[in-house]
Amino acid sequence: MIEIKNLDLKKKIPEISKLDIQIRDGESYVLLSSRDTTIDHLVNIFAGVEQDFTGEVRLDDADICSNRDRCRKNIVLLSAGREWPPDMKTGTVVSFFKRSMDIPEEEFEGLYIELNIDRLYHRKISELEEVEWRKILFALARLKKSRNYIFRDFAGGMPLDFNLDFKKRISRMKKQGCSILYLSDDVFFAPEIGDRIGFMEKGKLLLELTASKMKKMDLKELYFQFLSER
Repeated sequence: MIEIKNLDLKKKIPEISKLDIQIRDGESYVLLSSRDTTIDHLVNIFAGVEQDFTGEVRLDDADICSNRDRCRKNIVLLSAGREWPPDMKTGTVVSFFKRSMDIPEEEFEGLYIELNIDRLYHRKISELEEVEWRKILFALARLKKSRNYIFRDFAGGMPLDFNLDFKKRISRMKKQGCSILYLSDDVFFAPEIGDRIGFMEKGKLLLELTASKMKKMDLKELYFQFLSER
């Protein structure tokens, strides 16, 4: 379970104000915001980088500030950005995950076959296609078998086959009891992967819809109402 309760983070511009969200086990929630800084703050809070806030952020009933080690073991953060050094070799990244997550060899063998890692092992990250790199990161993240996943626009800009596979994987993860928070501004993709969708504007959660209700609405109108401001 992922729980955000009365979260308040006000700088010169109110980025997050009185945010309340509870994502139950087996549920996917998409939080839409046109402000990259709002999403940055949320990601940094979950990563433990930012602690200057009021309110509560909890993972499986554990407070994220006072139980940092426990929460770190039970959360996966995946971003669309290239956060790894571009000159690092793909095999180095895979080996790092293998050691840090203490995953059995046979599980990694399945990953090698699925993604044809041998073909990419000695290539630099900068030499990979973006879709190849995201497939590797997503596959490694699933090996951790966490109960809580937070994605930052992870499917944004990817081809249709990647998005279809991503949706299928999200569905399977929900059946396994995972809680999923997807942060983005993509109003069109949101109802495809979210059970509930929240719309933030100027730091406040102004609207929350179920996916079934949202699919019956004019998505372009929702975009211009809540997300067109930059």
